[in-house]
Formats: sequence, structure tokens, C-alpha cells
Amino acid sequence: MKVKDQYLFLDDDNQVPFDESPNQSGSIQQMYLIIHYTAGTTLDGAVSWFKKPESKASAHIVIGTDGSIVQMVRFNKKAWHAGRSHWGELESMNKYSIGIELVNAGKLVKRADGKWINWANNVIADSEVVELKHKHDDQVAGWHIFPEIQINTVGEVAQALHNKYSFDDILGHDDVSPGRKVDPGPAFPMISVRSRVLGRKDG
Repeated sequence: MKVKDQYLFLDDDNQVPFDESPNQSGSIQQMYLIIHYTAGTTLDGAVSWFKKPESKASAHIVIGTDGSIVQMVRFNKKAWHAGRSHWGELESMNKYSIGIELVNAGKLVKRADGKWINWANNVIADSEVVELKHKHDDQVAGWHIFPEIQINTVGEVAQALHNKYSFDDILGHDDVSPGRKVDPGPAFPMISVRSRVLGRKDG
């Protein structure tokens, strides 16, 4: 993959589908890549939500569970993905970052009948759930597993973006909005993705 004229292209020179969100604003400094999950279960649902002005949310890239990619904001424009956020001395990380949203149900709760559900009461199969502690929490919770094909696609997209913009770091939404957000959560292999793209160990 590669970036040309603020759009993402595949290795065969075909542009990744671009479905523009109205929820964007001025220019950015591409210093960081921030990873999120959608808390939903479908790519179409995420894209549809980010196209609604009333959502007041968007991301540069959305990646489905099957590795499908949709770009929704050009990489030189501010997508509304991080909200109230900070990192070091920087405030409002939308100004300094590219945002990738991964279709993933996120943090789950166990119903009385033992089924795992997300905030929208979507049932997630036991085989797709892992029980882990979030780095900002003491309690074990259920988390929706990210499929390997999705993780590989994240790495490829992140690498293409890093080749173009030379990120200072790759962060989670939970890094820049601690206490307010928990995505992408402990089921996402942040250390390995960061190491693969940036070529160094975490920390």
C-alpha cells in the first residue's frame, strides 16, 4: 500500500474505496497514528454512522473484520476521532493525528444467560471473546477478539501511512483519553503492531 495525494492506494495502484464523511475540518499535523474500535459489528454500520452529520464523529480509515478498508477523510484534514484528548504537551489530538477505526464490538458484558453482549445488545460468540484486564482497570472483562486478517491489514495500512508521514508514535484512544475511553483495549496487539511499523520495541 501507499499514500498518494492524501489518499490510500493498494499495491495494484487501485485506490481504496473513498466514502467521504462530512464530519471533518481544517488541516492537521500528521504526528501520530491513533487506533480505535467502533464498538459495533459491521463495516457498513460504521461507515453509515460516520456519514451522518449528527454523529459528529469520523475517522480517516475504517477497517472491517475481513480486512476491507474504507477511507472517509483525506489524510491532510482533521477527522473527528479523538475528542477530548492530550498527549504530552499536546491538546486536542485530532489536530495532530490520523485515526483508524477497527470494526470490533469492544468491551463486553455477560448477560444473565451467560452470553456476551456489547452496548447495543449484540451477542458475540464465546469463541470471539477473550477475558483480560485493561491497563487502566483492575477488573477482568470480556473483549471482542480482533481477527488476524484485520490485524494484518492494520499493520499494512499503518506502514503505508508511516512511510509517508513518519509518525512519532502509534497510540490507542485509551492513551490519549485515559479514563474516558478504553479502545482499542487489551485484545488489540498494540506492542507488536507498533514494533512492526516503527521498527522498535514498545517503551
